[in-house]
Amino acid sequence: MNSNVDIVDLVVSHDAHEPMGVSATRSKKNVMLEKPIARNEEEAIRLIETAKTTGVKFMVLENHYFDPSVWKAKELMEMMGGISLILLRNTRFNSPQGWRRVKDLMGGGALIDGGIHFVDTLLNLGGDYTSVNALCNSTFSGLEGEDTTVAVFKFKNGAVGNLVYSWASQSRCEFPHFEIYGKNGTIKEDYRSRVRIKPYGDLIVEWKNGDIQVISTEKVNAVKEEMRGFINTVERDSEVPMDPMIALRDLRAVRNIHRSCGEIKK
Repeated sequence: MNSNVDIVDLVVSHDAHEPMGVSATRSKKNVMLEKPIARNEEEAIRLIETAKTTGVKFMVLENHYFDPSVWKAKELMEMMGGISLILLRNTRFNSPQGWRRVKDLMGGGALIDGGIHFVDTLLNLGGDYTSVNALCNSTFSGLEGEDTTVAVFKFKNGAVGNLVYSWASQSRCEFPHFEIYGKNGTIKEDYRSRVRIKPYGDLIVEWKNGDIQVISTEKVNAVKEEMRGFINTVERDSEVPMDPMIALRDLRAVRNIHRSCGEIKK
């Protein structure tokens, strides 16, 4: 890459993430890479290690990570006196063309492409997990990989996490993307308050005494926030706002789901 640019933003098919990302970092370019980090753990680790060796900045762009609603919900969870269940759900119909139909180019199906957003949110809320069991299905979306996934996580804090993601469901998404059930109440994302610049809406807290509280969250543009944060990192020579190890964590969870489904070998 012979150019004077300081930052490269790679918006390419998943199979190109590792070779193009490695080439860019070896050319001393700071790299923003659209999610997922790669198709598998080996490709992801090569990207991370090459960036470390060359000393450039490298970050995966995961806009859900930059949505204030997630972190406000995480803060409120501390008031719940223990969490029993975290639900993440996104169902819609999507029948893409081109490389997104090809399992090898994708590294899977719908989950690694769109579903990894919701995996990121689930893990940011639930933390470390000890096990995951899942069912995957390929139906009528036209994908070679799975188009529908239901996964159950067992978190170290004792909570259960349930992820439902589908590209084979006719839906207007008029339901909470996440719900958190605790001893002292429930936290729900309010789909009615969503705006196009961020994935999640405000929060509705239903306390066990019957009180209902609506908590407004800052209406930031999550895509601009992640890009602004990366540019500031390059200018100030500071740490990136989303560590690539978080993107690797998310990918590993997707791969664990695929292993549980039998999509890849154990």
